[in-house]
Amino acid sequence: MELSRLHKADNTSVFLIVGLFGLSLIVMVSNYRSMQKWEKKTAKERDEAKTIALTDPLTGVKSRHAFLLKQKEINASIEGGSADAFAIVVCDVNGLKVINDTLGHKAGDEYILSASRMICDIFQHSPVYRTGGDEFAVVLSGRDYFSRKELIQELHSRSVEHISTKEVVISGGLSDYQPGTDTSFHAVYERADALMYEEKKLLKGMGAISREDAES
Repeated sequence: MELSRLHKADNTSVFLIVGLFGLSLIVMVSNYRSMQKWEKKTAKERDEAKTIALTDPLTGVKSRHAFLLKQKEINASIEGGSADAFAIVVCDVNGLKVINDTLGHKAGDEYILSASRMICDIFQHSPVYRTGGDEFAVVLSGRDYFSRKELIQELHSRSVEHISTKEVVISGGLSDYQPGTDTSFHAVYERADALMYEEKKLLKGMGAISREDAES
């Protein structure tokens, strides 16, 4: 009788141990799946946050932050002697301040969007960055780099046409990276920026509205 009770007690203990082990296993699997879901959600949120940081919210082109990262990347390749051929186009949207002052910021935003679409349409194979309120930059490589003179001429021609039609006018300057001479991305950018201001003066002489018109 005593032996029978001991066997029953042993069986009960075994069942309890097995049950507890099974419950622990279920809890472990559930926790593991929860961790996986949390990690996937966290990774997705990080990717979304990164995309937001690298994208200009108004135009949908790349942001100033993305431009600074590109600059850092190219500087590293220049310093390492592995930089590929590239060129920079600096663009400035003519007359935005006049539109903001006379028609309001909503009309100004539409003008910026039109400028962004025009730049993206011309430089279709290169990343476009909005670097300021009315400023854009394009880093040309590959197909656009080899067609850069035709593309910058296209930007000029469209802007000249738009002076009379009151559509968006964009001043653009183009500069090539010169291996052995340029020691940084900034050196190329500065030349393009100077040429952009020359273009702005030219377009103003042809009747384009400029920032000075808003301030006079």
